[in-house]
Amino acid sequence: MNKIICACVLILALITTVVGAGDRPTTIDEFYDTQARTRVIAHRGFSGAAPENTIAAVRAAIKIKADMAEIDVTLTSDGHIVVIHDESLDRTTNGSGKVSDFTLAELQQLDAGAWFAPSFAGERIPSLDAVLDEVEGRILLNVEIKSEAVERGIVTKVASAIRRQGMIDQVVVSSFSPTALEEMHAEAPDIWTAVLYNAKVHKGQDAVEIVTGLGATVFNIKRQRLTKEMMRRCAENNIPVGIYTVNKPRHRGR
Repeated sequence: MNKIICACVLILALITTVVGAGDRPTTIDEFYDTQARTRVIAHRGFSGAAPENTIAAVRAAIKIKADMAEIDVTLTSDGHIVVIHDESLDRTTNGSGKVSDFTLAELQQLDAGAWFAPSFAGERIPSLDAVLDEVEGRILLNVEIKSEAVERGIVTKVASAIRRQGMIDQVVVSSFSPTALEEMHAEAPDIWTAVLYNAKVHKGQDAVEIVTGLGATVFNIKRQRLTKEMMRRCAENNIPVGIYTVNKPRHRGR
């Protein structure tokens, strides 16, 4: 792919050193400039150094000078946006059951850090508003909307939170759910959106048609699924490509 010029974004979890190049972008437009250097996103925050999707992980991403932090969002039983990856609480908290069965107040009583290391005991499940407060002006943010919350109206709530914080130029919204991306484009066309390639839905489709058909701007895909044809098509149409998850130096050239 020597002659293919395309913005490349590496999404990492196990970063072990300072990754910034001294020119951390401050806006989404700048981040996805196709003539810029390869950008680095800290997956679920710096989840190699702190419990994923917590304020501690976001702060760790800022500390190592990543270009962007990525988080996952879903809804509580009382309609609040919280930052957690799984539908279940079991893996990353001391709670049990589905996230959507608990109120925000109930979830924020849980410990979301001790599972990772004793030093993080007492870390809480943050709200999206708390993360936006933390990152504003410090690091750009990728907000991944979990598919299970789309039918419950999370898209409108995410758009409202970003607007309320005045961070339209600092946040990109991504999702595996085509419906979520379509709704976000209709609700807030000024907020950048990124397709997360869904093999069950998108298999066999042209990368450019996937992105443009959903009103999105960015094409994100698992490293093992990326092809030279996808890169070529995106480069020809000035579409940035995000590659996840890249944790080994030998994978950076893919």
